[in-house]
Amino acid sequence: MTAINKCQGFQSNHSCFHLQLKMASTTTNANAKQIVTEIPEWVRVFSDGTVERPRDFPIVPPTLHNSNTGVSSKDIAISNKPPKPISARIYLPNISNSQTEKLPIYVYFHGGGFFFESAFSKLYDVHLLKLVSEVKVMVVSVEYRLAPEHPLPASYDDCWEALKWVASHSDSTKYPTDNTEPWLIHHGDFNRVFIGGDSAGANIVHNILAFRFGHQSLPGDVKILGAVLAHPYFYASQPVGSEPVTGIEQNFYNLVWKLAYPSAPGGIDNPFINPLAPDAPSLAQLACSKIFICVAEKDGLCDRGVWYYEAVKKSGWQGEIQFFRQENEDHVYHLLQPALNQDSRNAYKLINLIASFLYFCLKKKPDSSVSNYSVHMASTNSKEIVAELPTYIRVFSDGTVERPRETPFVPPSIDDPLTGVSSKDIVISQSPPVSARIYLPKLAPTSDRDHPQKLPILVYFHGGGFFFESAFSELYHRYFNIFVSQTNVIAVSVEYRLAPEHPLPACYHDCWDALKWVASHSDQNNATNEDPWLISHGNFQRVFIGGDSAGGNIVHNIAMRAGTEPLPCDVKILGAIFSHPYFCSSEPIGSEVVTGHIHRLFCLVWDFVYPSASGGIDIPMFNPFAPLALSLDGLGCSKIIVCVASEDKIRDRGVWYLEGVRKSGWQGKLELFEEQGEDHVYHIFHPDSEKAMKMIKCLRLFLHE
Repeated sequence: MTAINKCQGFQSNHSCFHLQLKMASTTTNANAKQIVTEIPEWVRVFSDGTVERPRDFPIVPPTLHNSNTGVSSKDIAISNKPPKPISARIYLPNISNSQTEKLPIYVYFHGGGFFFESAFSKLYDVHLLKLVSEVKVMVVSVEYRLAPEHPLPASYDDCWEALKWVASHSDSTKYPTDNTEPWLIHHGDFNRVFIGGDSAGANIVHNILAFRFGHQSLPGDVKILGAVLAHPYFYASQPVGSEPVTGIEQNFYNLVWKLAYPSAPGGIDNPFINPLAPDAPSLAQLACSKIFICVAEKDGLCDRGVWYYEAVKKSGWQGEIQFFRQENEDHVYHLLQPALNQDSRNAYKLINLIASFLYFCLKKKPDSSVSNYSVHMASTNSKEIVAELPTYIRVFSDGTVERPRETPFVPPSIDDPLTGVSSKDIVISQSPPVSARIYLPKLAPTSDRDHPQKLPILVYFHGGGFFFESAFSELYHRYFNIFVSQTNVIAVSVEYRLAPEHPLPACYHDCWDALKWVASHSDQNNATNEDPWLISHGNFQRVFIGGDSAGGNIVHNIAMRAGTEPLPCDVKILGAIFSHPYFCSSEPIGSEVVTGHIHRLFCLVWDFVYPSASGGIDIPMFNPFAPLALSLDGLGCSKIIVCVASEDKIRDRGVWYLEGVRKSGWQGKLELFEEQGEDHVYHIFHPDSEKAMKMIKCLRLFLHE
């Protein structure tokens, strides 16, 4: 969370102008990384190719039916083919299932000087959730490649490709074949397409209007109706307004441009950064009908925004232009203040003005009240910790939660370059919010389209103690790309609700609903929100469930439920995979400590995630041999494999469970896999290791025999 406190956004005043683009000097320590390029406090490039960006905001996950706004979001891969890995976060307002009204589409390009920030960061997620909640509009927030790893014009190319991908959904006969997005198809109004961005993102907006769309058409002959340029990043060798006259070479904005586009013809007077350069295209040809430009008085780029506005007006451009200037505010204040939990009337004022521009309802502005929103934006100075598992999770008095050990979220990918596996994110249910990431292995070519290759289906529940981790995290995405490529199955990795915001048994219900949704695809007339990968390639005679740690616990509870409650279309669970399953009881077993047993982390976690559990840690969901637990002979599957690791502190619980199943009289096939010298979920952390591959090979046999 310290990263939030350091972030100041892409702000600079005159005191910043002494910054230099530094080159490393020779060091006597041959093993130490050398700084080869740097803008101090902003970006540092090392001799080994790594890059540090100290001011990046933390990455946050997408949400289904966000609790503050009702907005849903998801991450999608637009292209993962070198050299253009492009993805986006899509936002959909809270709409009824029966609503057929088409929504305006706003394609957004984030700022950050072309070298930092992300469409998946808290900075932009907070802003766009608020914007989408204020006006019924879909947003596609583009994740483009950054400098210095990918110098300009890479970001311009990526954003144009993303806009073309959006437009391709306008023609039902020419949808993109491998990554069609249903939200755009069902809800997008392609007669009302807007583009927008802040800072460097606003620069991208201009360059798309000036260099691309005026000369190239979009798929389906889609037009750009309007554009929003918030605090646009333009510059030139000749100062305007209050800009300093001397020291242009050391000017912060010039240094940023050199870092982002070191080979730019003309340097700071390249037409991409100076739209009035001698060889720049005429502003009269800007390819949209409406433009909204906004600036902030204290912003070092304020005069450039005014300069651009006046130039567009004088150019002979025939569209409608609007201008807004906010006094006493700095660069991208409308993003920074909400993201930093600062209740800002000026920030929400600008958000409402942008919303009004997008929806052409200038006489009916969105409700400017922010009372409900600001409840969740309390000052961090008044926060108190009300619950905590040190180093794992911290709950504050304002309802916010920190999870320090979560791994970053990553988007799905089409044809992963290392494994060939494709993935996509789907919404299973809006209420409750349940989603999943689906993985499809690279299929062998076939000429028989009427009989596509059918694959086993693994419905998987991730671990994390019921309170952290995600199906969308880098940890599980990397694991499943490798796992699916080696096992040749379709994997449905379920994103369920987490405690403490949603205490147990919420996750059990979510995972059961996800399994029912998968099963419903066995009858194409029965599926809701159907997924074509499952319909075309799923073998519903070979449905498996699996999970690690807390996910292994979920597997047990789902299998027990399947023993008494039928799945749609009478689908059966063929097998269940328990990887390092998370069970416990008030009585220690095996090598577990006797003294202080109930105060061990594994017991404390249960009290944290299910505080109302009748029986505490001896509730049957956690202790499958508790007095009130049903007999394990009722497990609703035909075969089980339990995987344990010798150094895992809950290793004995996995063996305990397996022996309990064996003694129960259950009639299925039972198997144990144990790895020596490894700890808890080693295969998830190091999926390409020799021992992890050994386990994956064993699971492949289990899934296919």
